[in-house]
Amino acid sequence: MREISTIGSKITYSSTTSGFSRGFTIVELLVVLTMIGLSLAVVAPNVSQTLDTMRLKASVRSLLATAKTAHKIAQAEQREVKLIIDVESGTYHVDKQPSMSIRPADTNLKVTAAGSEYASKTTAGIRFFPDGSSSGGRVDLFLAGQHHTIVIDWLTGFVKATQ
Repeated sequence: MREISTIGSKITYSSTTSGFSRGFTIVELLVVLTMIGLSLAVVAPNVSQTLDTMRLKASVRSLLATAKTAHKIAQAEQREVKLIIDVESGTYHVDKQPSMSIRPADTNLKVTAAGSEYASKTTAGIRFFPDGSSSGGRVDLFLAGQHHTIVIDWLTGFVKATQ
């Protein structure tokens, strides 16, 4: 770094460094790398848990939208439409549409439906009728302390989610 001073009409330059720049020592670099490593060790598990939370919420929204769509199709096409949920595989679908999966895969599902709507021990359905009503039911999703519930009212076929 240079200092410039003016005294009268004379300009004087003086240098405060010896002409070479000083770098980082290996110890300083190791300390910084260790701090970065420790920070990543703390942050990485939180990021993973946050991703699982986001995936579960996305699955809840998707299942909610699928149930609402089934309700609207039943009324618009004047036919019965069935939302089928397979607890074992963690999938659901409407009628013969492709199945969609609940994510993350280790989400626990519990389905409560009318007795006549169980196709097997692990598969249950919720039926929507042309008049707007439904067979009613409830889907509970559990993951690492989180609990989301989708409730389908039997009288109105109204679908809502709670956390």
